[in-house]
Amino acid sequence: MCIKLSALLLVIFYTFCHGNQAATWDDISHLNRTTVTKIIHVKSEHDVAEALKFASTHKLKVAISGTRHSQGGHITYPNALVLDMSHFNQITDFSPKERTITVQSGTTWDDIQQKVNPHGLSVKVMQSSNIFSIGGSISANVHGRDPNYGPLIETINKLRIMLANGETMVISKHSSPELFSTIIGGYGSLAVVLEAELSLTHNTLLEKTVTQIDYSAYWPLLQKTLNDNNIALHYGRCSFVKGKTFLKECYAINYALTNNVPVTNELNHEKHITRNKYLFDLSRHSSSGKKLRWHLQKNIVDVPNQKTHISRNNAMRPPIKFLAYHSSNDSDILQEYFIPTTHFIDFMDDIRQELTSQHVNLLSMTLRYLKKNQETTLNYANNNMIAIVLFINIETNEEGLLKAQAWTQQLVALAQKYHGTYYLTYQRFPTKKQFTSIYPGWKHFKVLKEQYDPNKIFYSQFYDHYIE
Repeated sequence: MCIKLSALLLVIFYTFCHGNQAATWDDISHLNRTTVTKIIHVKSEHDVAEALKFASTHKLKVAISGTRHSQGGHITYPNALVLDMSHFNQITDFSPKERTITVQSGTTWDDIQQKVNPHGLSVKVMQSSNIFSIGGSISANVHGRDPNYGPLIETINKLRIMLANGETMVISKHSSPELFSTIIGGYGSLAVVLEAELSLTHNTLLEKTVTQIDYSAYWPLLQKTLNDNNIALHYGRCSFVKGKTFLKECYAINYALTNNVPVTNELNHEKHITRNKYLFDLSRHSSSGKKLRWHLQKNIVDVPNQKTHISRNNAMRPPIKFLAYHSSNDSDILQEYFIPTTHFIDFMDDIRQELTSQHVNLLSMTLRYLKKNQETTLNYANNNMIAIVLFINIETNEEGLLKAQAWTQQLVALAQKYHGTYYLTYQRFPTKKQFTSIYPGWKHFKVLKEQYDPNKIFYSQFYDHYIE
């Protein structure tokens, strides 16, 4: 009788869910492919509740996935149920007057931009591109290009979540501060984010200017620029061409407010994807390709001493589709290090030497300014920081992965040397000792995990590797 009942439950579960049986799941890096029990393409809250009930009954783990750009094993675990939230993407409330929007967690930043742009509104904080899901962005507590804000948590009014036992809650930093600050930046280890209410700002017209500088002058210039108090967006670029200009020739790109009048300029859409993909691929595999791309970057894309005007929304949707890449021999990965502004020059000197000596295939380095924010349990912005984003191509054979792990651990050690941190969103290359040292909040994180998910239903390779 028990066997028949169990079989019946299994059939019911496979019937109600939108998904595939026994499949594999991976992130965008193609380095974490894992066999899972089932992929559930969530379309309703009921799907989530039933999946959690089934997982609890059959002692299965649950991993949560959005657009699959978290690359540290956050969205996979062997034989787990995967909740694919990418189709759970409705905008459930929007108040132009209050400048707030409430969305389901599978909604992308592009979806939000499409909705709010006609009303002269824009998001405050998001990644440099708009292709990511809100749930994934919340789980990673992303930061963006607006130097007036720290990480995403500063712009989230409240969350609606589902705990492992199926209970739903509405939480905020006022009503449930511990849970709120642990779910944000918690990589799906405590609950499923169902909805989020975000605070919006005006979509204003910005004036873009580009300044060529030596890396040693980057922070002094940026500090002076920030004091002017009218910079809406900022980022920097440094030369990725090995040689005398490597990580020395840099460009500071600022978007200044022209006025506070909201605009509704038509949204831009990415063009010349095939051409740009070809040019970028040249730079993956040859030094001449890198030189060509850097030449085009500073003579066409970010031209010094040239002023252009663009809306905030359009500045926050730069091209990214041309970066899509899949090869059986190599992969593009991201890494990010957060260095206190006072140690930026020293870190750059050390990382230049490390990347050169280890023959790391660097495809780009971009810079951001990140305000101090210590609200999250797994906090990375423990000071006013320069965020240093590395886009790197690595070989995916065993030797290549071991090399990448070794030099990554050296880069993390350099960040530690200068009282900095690294971003948990990417590969599990840093050691557990490095993780526990840089993220001391892990102990409290584990305590809350025991409180809200005692049976450890929400699980991932990341959680298992570093915390459990």
